[in-house]
Amino acid sequence: MNITMQITNKQLDFISDVDLKKALLERLNELDRVFLVNANYSTLFGAIGAIEGIFKHIALIYKDEIRDSPTYPRIRGKNKKNFDKLTLEELYVELKNLDILPAISEYEQLYTLFRNYRNFIHPLAQINKGWDVELGQAQMAIGLLNTTIQNLDLNIFIGKHIFEKVAGNPYYDSKKVLHLVVADTPHHSFLILKRPTFQKLHIAFDLDLPHGSLLNFVFNFVGDGDFKMLRLDNRRSRPNFPNSVLRSSQKYSWNYSLRANPQKPPDAEQFPVGIDIDFARRSFEFVIANTLYTYQDFSGNPKNLFNEVHPDKKIGFFNEEGPAKLSNLEIVVV
Repeated sequence: MNITMQITNKQLDFISDVDLKKALLERLNELDRVFLVNANYSTLFGAIGAIEGIFKHIALIYKDEIRDSPTYPRIRGKNKKNFDKLTLEELYVELKNLDILPAISEYEQLYTLFRNYRNFIHPLAQINKGWDVELGQAQMAIGLLNTTIQNLDLNIFIGKHIFEKVAGNPYYDSKKVLHLVVADTPHHSFLILKRPTFQKLHIAFDLDLPHGSLLNFVFNFVGDGDFKMLRLDNRRSRPNFPNSVLRSSQKYSWNYSLRANPQKPPDAEQFPVGIDIDFARRSFEFVIANTLYTYQDFSGNPKNLFNEVHPDKKIGFFNEEGPAKLSNLEIVVV
């Protein structure tokens, strides 16, 4: 009987490149095997090589931003270092500055340490250092790899926009489709744009929303028990639950505040959605299938949707019931 032990973290939803994800999973599966037979050198080289590959993939998304960073490394304080020559710890610093990795002082030292260990692929480098590579070093390398993946998997990269997972396992695939899948939480798949401050926001997408599903556009997000949301309710079997604005004041609890007109999305499972917030113009528009939605309180009094939104708070999505897919996603934040 074969017993398979998972040593490495294989949660790679933050990588949308199918080929890279496949190559990384092959390496992670091999790392599981070599670690279990005490192949310490192979474990260390494989783990640090995987981190380097992941860092370089993400850094390429933000190459322009990284090269323009005031902390970008220079050679003898003058010319900028070749982007392809950035070391593991230099990449960590730049990804940290972009709020992609956590700012923990010990991390930079660990990446420096294991970049030096990685150089032991050349035996003379090990002799010059005089360092051992034993079980402890292999365990530390696996731990650094797993922690790196765990930290990065909190993010979803849509173009250059960074979303943070709040609940579930939403993911963005190589076909540029955002998947909000069903999960074991009342929020199902919940993600929030990391950037909290904007003056103007434009989001457009084609929405796949099967009958029986809900999509919530979240705004005024402070935490998973403090936000507002615009709901598109495609539960045809429950007509008494209209499109609406809801307020969450505690976790997994929300109350209706405004009713939308139309009260249901189009009788279809796919339709375009447009969302525009402009603080200078004092406007907040929600357009479904080319129809501008209007809002009223439960006494029938018209309400301006802009009065519901506040600056300096975050926006996002969650599906609440049933799956949803957002394709042709366009996001402009100013």
